[in-house]
Amino acid sequence: MDKRNRLALAYLLAGISAAGRAMLAMPDNTQLQELSLTVLAVVGYLLIARRTVLPLVCGAAQLVLELILCGSQNGGVWVWLLPLLRSLDLWILLLTTVLMLRQAGMPHRLMPGVAALPLAVYTVAHQLGRPAVVSSTAFILFSVLLLWYAVLMIRAYNAARVRE
Repeated sequence: MDKRNRLALAYLLAGISAAGRAMLAMPDNTQLQELSLTVLAVVGYLLIARRTVLPLVCGAAQLVLELILCGSQNGGVWVWLLPLLRSLDLWILLLTTVLMLRQAGMPHRLMPGVAALPLAVYTVAHQLGRPAVVSSTAFILFSVLLLWYAVLMIRAYNAARVRE
């Protein structure tokens, strides 16, 4: 890969990060892994910051939320907000997928709309304290749909790499 092709590298890092998050497929006890994968994505967002800064802003917000989630694993001030913060983190991730797909020239992709449905189910079930089976299943489905996003980012990487 040409090291000067920042756009291609940004798409590759976003795709790898999404694939890594999809492989976690667990709604709880993955905060540290999510944090490291978000850092990887933020590096990609930094590479395209000249074109658009919105993914970087979303990535920074995710980092802040994930740091709070990591710090609250064993209790703490934010413990009562954990379900809301977890859901907010995932919604920001979905927003970032929309922004990155738009940046890659794929603004009307079906993936974000399809992924919003299990994320909404997860959010409601998680907030209301419904059976863990419902929220866990919705989270796993959302994670699987992140693989779809990873594939789209890898395609964008290949297209950007060939263009340069």
